[in-house]
Amino acid sequence: MQHVVIGTAGHVDHGKSALVRALTGTDPDRLQEEKEREMTIDLGFAFLGDDITFIDVPGHEKFIKNMLSGVVTVDAVVFIVAADDGFMPQSEEHFEILKLMNVERGMVALTKIDTVDPEWVDLVEDDIKQRLTGSFLEDAPIFRVDSISGKGIEEIKQAILKLAEEIPPRPDRGVFRMYVDRVFSIKGSGTVIAGTVLGGELKPGDRAELQPAGITVRIKRIQVHNAEVPKTRIGERAAINLQGVETSQIMRGDLLAQTGYFKSTYMLNVSYNHLLFASKPLANRARIRLHLGTAEYLARAVPLEKKPILPGETGYMQLRLESPTVCEIGDRFVIRDYSPGRTIGGGQILEVHPEKLKYLPDDEIRVLEALDKGGAGDLTEQHIRRSGFVPLTIASVARDISRPEDEVSGLFEKLIEQGKIVQFKTPQTYWVIHHEVLEDSRKLMLKTLDEFHHANPFRLGLKRSELAGKLFGKVDTGLYDAFLDHHVEEGDIELKGLHVLRKGHKIKFNKQQELLAEKILKIYWEAAFVTPEFDELTEQLDAPAEQVRRVIQGLTDKGDLKELSIKIGRALIFHSQRIDEAKDIVAGLFKDKDEIAFFEAREALNSTRKFTTPILNYFDQIGFTVRVGEVRQLKNQS
Repeated sequence: MQHVVIGTAGHVDHGKSALVRALTGTDPDRLQEEKEREMTIDLGFAFLGDDITFIDVPGHEKFIKNMLSGVVTVDAVVFIVAADDGFMPQSEEHFEILKLMNVERGMVALTKIDTVDPEWVDLVEDDIKQRLTGSFLEDAPIFRVDSISGKGIEEIKQAILKLAEEIPPRPDRGVFRMYVDRVFSIKGSGTVIAGTVLGGELKPGDRAELQPAGITVRIKRIQVHNAEVPKTRIGERAAINLQGVETSQIMRGDLLAQTGYFKSTYMLNVSYNHLLFASKPLANRARIRLHLGTAEYLARAVPLEKKPILPGETGYMQLRLESPTVCEIGDRFVIRDYSPGRTIGGGQILEVHPEKLKYLPDDEIRVLEALDKGGAGDLTEQHIRRSGFVPLTIASVARDISRPEDEVSGLFEKLIEQGKIVQFKTPQTYWVIHHEVLEDSRKLMLKTLDEFHHANPFRLGLKRSELAGKLFGKVDTGLYDAFLDHHVEEGDIELKGLHVLRKGHKIKFNKQQELLAEKILKIYWEAAFVTPEFDELTEQLDAPAEQVRRVIQGLTDKGDLKELSIKIGRALIFHSQRIDEAKDIVAGLFKDKDEIAFFEAREALNSTRKFTTPILNYFDQIGFTVRVGEVRQLKNQS
């Protein structure tokens, strides 16, 4: 059987700890103060057999924070109401918290039945049934028990064992994570943390991360039920001995997790249910207490629909935390007001690294609705769409949306078949882009190229890097290259060297520019390997400098002229056919030798150091030659 966590819930002094003690033989109240005050203050733990852990939570309103730390990990609940007290304020608050945390299974223990008349017990049970109508406990069995006399204990124990067998396995994406609810030190062993394993497995010797601090630790030993085990299982209550960290560096609420999977965040987009008994609407930027995982955070609540969320209403909002948290999409949370600290609502995490928002337009609200109410396919598609033009893989999306890689792989296939996402393949990997993002990028690219061609008919096209900046700003090079190749295949564009142009675009000179181009080509041809600087050229042509610059650029883009850099922002220009001729000349120098000196190339070209240097550097760049010290060799001989 899988490991199951059963939580208790109910008003203070209604017999939660006494029931756990009667069921397990273990007193869950471990603190001396708890024993002295006869009241649970912090979380208590006990075990029923090898596969059931009880988490006993405090009932007093002052310790609701601790109660919330426990209920986050439970699979089912034993909801406890004392026969001599009935449904009380903390009964109500605990019950609302259970619903907010989406607990779906449980039973009711009507305790202390020996302290009142049977007729009174009947009245209390009727009241309980009425209050639970319409909830997950509406049809749950109610067991009348007395922990002192032992009445009903065996019956409820058997029901708990049966319930544990019926609870379906928790979904597990294979990534270890465990929120810390206890941290302590053991002499001779060092730092120990405890919590409930929410996913994946961990073994002694493994390395893990403590988030949000990002501390890398090594796992020394693992205990479950006070016995060492070779690895953790999902749902288990585990004590983990850590190496590489002090107890002072760890707090309740920290996350021990598989390395490389989680990043801390200060902002969360969430779906939210504002409880009916909340005293007032949830106003914009209200300061609240956020209970997430086993921690409490101070945060500001920002409704995303331009209006406060009224009691009894649901809505979407952004939580802006005052300290970092680490969580997954789908995690549940509870909100209490800042003061006096009453539970006012809760909900589910929809996005863990959102942009900072004041409100969302209607179409983006619909996206949040899809994330909230849709299935895994909707979540995957919307995450890809909102990620924009970034390289997304199965592994990265699975990590971002907290789903198993196998499931995401299948969802990718379906979304590709439906035409909702597009796949870009390379020999090493493949990425996906949402079809809307791809189409928007295509339209912007074609518009940008059309405008460029219209304004610069004498130019071949935009340089790849320049177009990337106009379309995306900063972009992954591999993805951008795949994007361009995709649109070449689609017939939208052409790639010529470093340039991108519309399919079919040709450089166009007017008559005046054509005459000027002929003169320029003639000058560079005759100059061979000692070519004029720009100022010298304009003087020879007796033409406006800007007109000359445009024609040279066009001839360079066409490939008739070649620019060879000599330093950043400056280049020398040669006739392209002369560069081909220079290549033949240099090749001839290797006819009877394996290497040549610089001066040999300079003399063969009948040039100077100024012009020979960029020519030889260019040959190195294209892989024709290679420089070895002060000499050059043919590349295929090196």
